[in-house]
Amino acid sequence: MEEYTECKESRNHSELSETLRTDWSYAWGAPTVKGKLKVYPQDFYVEELLGFEPSGAGEFLYILIEKVGVNTDYLAKRIAQVFDISVSKISYAGVKDRHACTRQWFCLHVLGKQLDLSTLSDVFRMPEQVRVLKEVRHSKKLKTGGHKGNRFVLRVRELERQDSDQFLERLELIKRFGVPNYFGAQRFGIDGNNLQHGLGFVGRGRQSKRRLSKTEGFWLSAIRSWFFNESLHRQVLSGQWERLYVGDIMQYSTQNQQRRVKALSNETLLALRTGKCSPIHPLLSDGWEKGTSEIRAKVIQEIIDQHSDLYKGFLTFECSREDRLTRIIPVDMAWELLQSKHSGDDIETPREDLILQFELPKGAFATTVMRELILLEDCSQYERSKGREERR
Repeated sequence: MEEYTECKESRNHSELSETLRTDWSYAWGAPTVKGKLKVYPQDFYVEELLGFEPSGAGEFLYILIEKVGVNTDYLAKRIAQVFDISVSKISYAGVKDRHACTRQWFCLHVLGKQLDLSTLSDVFRMPEQVRVLKEVRHSKKLKTGGHKGNRFVLRVRELERQDSDQFLERLELIKRFGVPNYFGAQRFGIDGNNLQHGLGFVGRGRQSKRRLSKTEGFWLSAIRSWFFNESLHRQVLSGQWERLYVGDIMQYSTQNQQRRVKALSNETLLALRTGKCSPIHPLLSDGWEKGTSEIRAKVIQEIIDQHSDLYKGFLTFECSREDRLTRIIPVDMAWELLQSKHSGDDIETPREDLILQFELPKGAFATTVMRELILLEDCSQYERSKGREERR
């Protein structure tokens, strides 16, 4: 703790009470169409894509589970309890929403141990639902971020739109050119709690060498994600988010390979315009400026200068170098508009529902795509609010 005392005492604490921006700019203008998401958990379907086939042999047991109304971390703990396994022996690639119908893989390190997985569903009661769909052995552990991406099928109910909204044109625009790859609101917690707690926690600097708790990790991640979103927001305003500059690092969408841009050749520009590659933006770390061009680094540095105390505190956590695409283009995006019935005022009024499906790479948020398309009313928030009232 002593080595961080000076850092803590020199921190300007006035910064820690500020409110950080979360009203990020739109690439294609603010949407005018309104709709309801997650009226039912099944309206938000997510299927995890591993990107590889488990071999069928090995010391690790991979389980594909469909869950409704259960978050990922809680399910891992329940699996550990039911089958008398240390929770440290259970891993998963990514966290999936509780208020959704999701299919994801869990990995259990159970060499030589036989499990009756059919009993797992009996542990949960409605509205929670858990089903084991598949089990297969593999020789390697499933690590965080070890999947390729996710496939989404979303139903947005009760669309409110006019012909002048050019809704179908916006769908085509997003399908072709994508959206800014913002971290979604989930990263910042309910009502931005992770971000606000992170201001104080990160701004004070690391106080000891002990391992961070999971909650503290969320706070740290929220601050790091905010710096990225703020930089991307400014690049969206200037049009830089979908451009390449000499010195940038670009990533190909199909090969997942990166390379430094030494010249803006016709081949490179064609790959950019056809969505085959996109610019990379560094996340904050010591030496972040090595991962981008001077033009993009200037934007990031301006934000750092405006939040210098928060940045200094962040550096004491010694995060590894990471990066993130500035844009995402949904893969295999398709949609259908359905006529539905909405009961209100004792009459049934015809409404439109949107069925939308697409795939995104790991780390990308479906809600980031949706925010460019529709002003969404997240109906799952009513369940969260109800839960808080009940606890009181």
